[in-house]
Amino acid sequence: MGSKDRSGLIIFVCSAIFYFAGCADNEYVDSTLGLTVQQLDNDLDGRWSTTGVVIKKIHTGKTSKQSGLKEGELISHVIGERKINTSSDFDQAVKSAMKDENSFILEFIGSDGEQRRQRFSVRREGDNVGISIDNSNRIKEIKSGALANNSGLEEGNQVLKVIDEKNVRTIKDYQKAVKEFSRSKAKISFRTKELIGVKIAAINALASLANAGVVETMIRFLESTNLSLREPAAKGLERLVALSQLNDLFQQFQQANTDQLPIDRLDLDALQRAEILGLLTVDLQKNQAMLENPTGTNFRHQSANLYQKISSTPITELAKKYIKREIEPNQEIRRSCLSILGDLQPESVVDDLIAVLEDSQETSGVRFKAGLTLSQIGLPAVEPLITSFGGGDSGIKNITASSLGNIGGTQARQALITFLKDENNQSTKLTLVDAIAKIGDDVSIRILEEQQKNLDSDSGLATFLNEILIQENETKGIKAEADSLDFLKDL
Repeated sequence: MGSKDRSGLIIFVCSAIFYFAGCADNEYVDSTLGLTVQQLDNDLDGRWSTTGVVIKKIHTGKTSKQSGLKEGELISHVIGERKINTSSDFDQAVKSAMKDENSFILEFIGSDGEQRRQRFSVRREGDNVGISIDNSNRIKEIKSGALANNSGLEEGNQVLKVIDEKNVRTIKDYQKAVKEFSRSKAKISFRTKELIGVKIAAINALASLANAGVVETMIRFLESTNLSLREPAAKGLERLVALSQLNDLFQQFQQANTDQLPIDRLDLDALQRAEILGLLTVDLQKNQAMLENPTGTNFRHQSANLYQKISSTPITELAKKYIKREIEPNQEIRRSCLSILGDLQPESVVDDLIAVLEDSQETSGVRFKAGLTLSQIGLPAVEPLITSFGGGDSGIKNITASSLGNIGGTQARQALITFLKDENNQSTKLTLVDAIAKIGDDVSIRILEEQQKNLDSDSGLATFLNEILIQENETKGIKAEADSLDFLKDL
């Protein structure tokens, strides 16, 4: 697909979204604030990170002039700042805020004389915040055990404002919020955002093109400060890296100048990955792999360029940076970067992956993903995984054992056997048994059979072992039968 086609696709995506946003008839002219706002069409409402009303037109008006609003922005919240002059003002402002959103922001002067803000949120309507103020706007009492008790507020602090942020989903929400704040003479402002779905759609479209020219664009978005765009950029880069690793497979199609090849001439693992990515279909009965048109057909023409671009770009260092929780707060970005490292398989990141695996503050899913990535790197990760198992808790042991089983080999097998003999935790023992069974060579199976003999037949571990050994025997039987058939064919 040429550059003109790529531009056309992106323009089409963006135009379609703006069309849907602009075709709704439901709009409201706010003469007080000088705005015309429009309800999102049903095609967009709640999708593409869009919830709110769109500013269709800005008229002359006090608020609109001073707020820096722009036509086309999405109003997600109407914010009312209520100045507190009496205890009655405070009680009424808090009651109103808690009724709709169960939260508010309190602006006050702390004991050090500094002006501060503190957000209060409760789970249920009616829960007590626990603050009362006197007629001089100072906190008179903070009830013990109430929400405000551990908030940093102190009795005697002067209350200045209650800030109420009302979520806007529909025009009715907008009208209600503006009317209420106007009636209470609150200062009105807005929280706005772009129709971010347009950019997200463009990023997704770029990634789907699998063109070498978009790699730098994905990296630029990933390293930007736009939180909404960084995650789709990371996922787009993840896809591009995964595609680049299929270059050898697609070069076979390219060199043969065909979209169809016999399966037995191709790498089965690469075929499976290409099929998952939607680039080809596999027909086992016909022994044929067929490229999908246009995605697979186009990719065979450009896979070499993508592979070269990925290979010449410092993506490994970028991904290594963003797998660290202290640097990257978004776990989905961390996952994508772990996938990237799993595809690239650089030995240089083994220690960094072990650190993620051992991070007790990391989510279990990301830690497990780090283990899978180490499995993909293979033998260079065996020794660090063995060391990690020896000093780890049950969570670390389960992940490292599974990774060692995936890697296999003599060193991994011997370590797993030793761990199994010394381990007391039943859950970890199950993982170790499963890992040894994954290796599946004669030594591994013999060890499992010996382990089975020493167990109480009613124990969970014995039952699990029995199931594994039955499966192994069935697998061996099927393989032996297949080998016999192949032998007869050769006669």
